[in-house]
Amino acid sequence: MLRNGMYEGLLTKLKNSFTYEFWVKPGSVQPIDQQSREKPANTEGKNYITGPGHVASYDEAGISVSVGRNGITVIEHTDIHHYAVLVYETKIRDFINLAVVYDDGRPYLFINGNFVKSGERSPKRKVFPAGIVGDHLFNGEIKEIRLWDHSRTEEQLKSTMNHQLIGNEKGLYGLWLQKSKTRALPSSTKNSQKSSNSSKIKKKNQPIEVSIIIPSFNKFPLNLFTLYSLEQQTFNPAQMEVIFIDDASTDQTEEKLKDYSPPFHFKYIRNESNLGRAKVRNLGIHLARGSLLIFLDAEMIAEPDFVEKHLKYHQEKDKVILSGVMHSKKIYTCIFPEFDTDTIAKIKSLAKHNKELKQRVREVILPCEEPYPLIEKNHITSKTYKDLVFKSYSWFKTIAKHFNANLEGFMFPWMAFLTGNVSIRKDFIEEAGLFDEDFVQYGYEDWELGYRLYKMGAQYTITNDVITYHQEHPVGKSRWKEAINNLELFISKHDDIDVLILGLELSQLADLITMNKVLKEYKALVQSYSEQYKEFQEDFIHILKTIFLLLQVDIRHLNILGAAGFSSRGRKELQKDINSIKTLKKFTNLTAFLEKVMNS
Repeated sequence: MLRNGMYEGLLTKLKNSFTYEFWVKPGSVQPIDQQSREKPANTEGKNYITGPGHVASYDEAGISVSVGRNGITVIEHTDIHHYAVLVYETKIRDFINLAVVYDDGRPYLFINGNFVKSGERSPKRKVFPAGIVGDHLFNGEIKEIRLWDHSRTEEQLKSTMNHQLIGNEKGLYGLWLQKSKTRALPSSTKNSQKSSNSSKIKKKNQPIEVSIIIPSFNKFPLNLFTLYSLEQQTFNPAQMEVIFIDDASTDQTEEKLKDYSPPFHFKYIRNESNLGRAKVRNLGIHLARGSLLIFLDAEMIAEPDFVEKHLKYHQEKDKVILSGVMHSKKIYTCIFPEFDTDTIAKIKSLAKHNKELKQRVREVILPCEEPYPLIEKNHITSKTYKDLVFKSYSWFKTIAKHFNANLEGFMFPWMAFLTGNVSIRKDFIEEAGLFDEDFVQYGYEDWELGYRLYKMGAQYTITNDVITYHQEHPVGKSRWKEAINNLELFISKHDDIDVLILGLELSQLADLITMNKVLKEYKALVQSYSEQYKEFQEDFIHILKTIFLLLQVDIRHLNILGAAGFSSRGRKELQKDINSIKTLKKFTNLTAFLEKVMNS
């Protein structure tokens, strides 16, 4: 076993960017801290593999690593406090290769060569590794400890992880082996410094695989919680970027996010005037460097494996569009001035089982003048925000309930193209022509693109593997009128029955499942009896157009045939066709709907 460290204290020749690498098997559990650079950690009971040193001034910090059978903690010790800047809970029962990579003051954790988590960036000007190393601190077994003078990449870690080193490898600052003390430092510190400059794990030098596009208009502080959840991703942050487009918000978004510095690549773009949903997303697509695009709403909290699982689906299939919205859940993370007493009571009921959240609700003075956040960043890290999740039943859950993941039997699979949480290959969306920028208000710009992609052979998949939590907020009263206007635009661009028939559900003449059956039966009728029912087809399309016209002028759907201009003779001919179709005994939903129209 190891007997002592190389130095008593800190290795001050290494600063801000370095890599610890261990082959280690812990022999005991340790207290698990809350990851935070704000709240000091409890240092009692830690199982240090590298121990704390002593800093000389307030702008310096030292780094030590503690490993237990229940997880790993990276600790930053300053002149006053110790902070658990990276905490990763996991079961360790055997030897693992553990790497703590510091890049410009921020820690990244790798296990067996794979990135698992990033930590909190230090505000200190100088961050040094600790040189107190050895089994006099650690309960367990150590095979090897390596210290590199630069930030190792995932590829570099994997290339040397299972190879025995001799001690003079380029960039290797120190090597400790079992049954041996130090295996010397590299002979030339000049070479070490050169290696540090050339091998540093700079995010800009790594290829971007995934681009997350987030438009935001007056969504603070919900958008901040969304970004915090992306900081917790298991996917390598050096290979993902978030393109955040502030579409002329008038809240605190610009003030709070323009200098935001997360572990992943982050682009903050502010529009001086509101461009609208289609133009904003197209801007994000043009700027994106990743081959995979994920569209995410600014008020969606994502699970830690969100990005990783989106990418996995696209590695297995071509032309797939993966949607997670239909399995999304709802949550309250803020109290808004517009919330009514019933909503406030519901929030209080949700929070009552969590002491901290309960206290947060008690502290709010109602009615509040500004959005009042119920959670903080630590609630995202610890996942205690889930105490505020509530059960709800949205229209899209009907689809998930009645159809499988590949939406077999569903006539509107393109409805899954909901930009709250959906992913697509960049080259595919570029081939389709991006979002149609004629859509400037609320609604249907995503479905219109989704419909074009569907006609190009897109395979839609809905899954509960990429769950997001929608943070509830007030909705403007003008949304309905804007949506109807955009549906008219959608229909004008695609004069297809697949689009026109959407009026059935909107007018409440049929629910979503019945509408699906009506369209399915109509297409089967046309395919098998096209010549026999030519006039009927014209009548059916005319009825659908009338239903949509009534939606536009906001008139109740009474006497639909009268509004459509059917004469007495026309009504009789339609009834005759309905009776004839009934005798085929295969189109019951279609005929039932038409009889409802006849009797309106």
